[in-house]
Amino acid sequence: MTIVLYQQDFWEMLDEGLIHHQSNSNSHIYEESIKASTKYFHWQAWSMPLRSGLRIRTYEITPIDNLIEISEHGNDSKINLSFFLKGNTKTVLQGLTNSADEVVGHNYLEFSPEIKEIDKYAAGQKIFRVQIKIDPTKFFSDFDTNQLQYLPCELQKFVDGSDVKPFHHQGITTPEMQLALQQILNCPFQGAMKSLYLEAKAIELMTLQFSQFIEPVSPAKQPFHLALDDVDRIYQAKEIIIHNLQSPPSLLELSRQVSLNDHKLKQGFRQIFGTTVFGYLHDYRMQQAYMLLATGQMKVKEAAQAVGYASPSSFNSAFKKKFGDNPKAYQVKKSKE
Repeated sequence: MTIVLYQQDFWEMLDEGLIHHQSNSNSHIYEESIKASTKYFHWQAWSMPLRSGLRIRTYEITPIDNLIEISEHGNDSKINLSFFLKGNTKTVLQGLTNSADEVVGHNYLEFSPEIKEIDKYAAGQKIFRVQIKIDPTKFFSDFDTNQLQYLPCELQKFVDGSDVKPFHHQGITTPEMQLALQQILNCPFQGAMKSLYLEAKAIELMTLQFSQFIEPVSPAKQPFHLALDDVDRIYQAKEIIIHNLQSPPSLLELSRQVSLNDHKLKQGFRQIFGTTVFGYLHDYRMQQAYMLLATGQMKVKEAAQAVGYASPSSFNSAFKKKFGDNPKAYQVKKSKE
């Protein structure tokens, strides 16, 4: 069964199904969290304003039945950056694009005032997004002309007062973006320090994403075509390697396991994740080690073994090259914070 909910119905059901709504305000630091359960879906959301013109938000929705949500965007002057961490949706922005599907490992930069959006969710599939909302007229107000020229052209128009048409650009979430996202979701600070930390990470994400939309793409860099079935197999391959950090399969073995030839597997990984298969494995190992050491769960040698390094010296070198500190120095630094 497929349930169709219009925007007003959706928000009314959220109000009726509210389980938890908490707002914390301390020394001008404000954050809000909401949790609701309805007969059609479960919902959680969290948001926090940062500097003027900048807000960060996460939300999670798990439909109980197949669900179609139809919403009308208001006349909002803000742009939205959204990063897809869990769950895929079929999305149409009427009058703007019919191919705005939200696929894990991708993200978008969007300005869509007065646009009708149709989202199709599969029953039981958890959807999780991290979003950054920007009011460009406020956030970029102090940028001079030389600085503005390095922004995507649509953002420049907001500041110079030109007419801005609705737009929707999709990008690939690179390992560097994934690391920043994990750091946002595992912020170690509270109060003013939390706000500063999240602001820095939000700006880092913006910078990494914007760079994809201002870099000219040469014919040699045009996307390699992947069928939807191929995309699913690429994500299956990713799951295999991250669940076998200590003994990952060879490229040929991985290709065999997901029934995809090694050329398409390599090209697909580059298109979806912005790196090679084993480049992704390396970055994921480093991200996991970073988190294990940050939380103090393991000693350096244990963390190295947990992420698949038999040689402590190789692990030390890789960690220092990635993060600028050797793992022991990093762990000591974190323990003093």
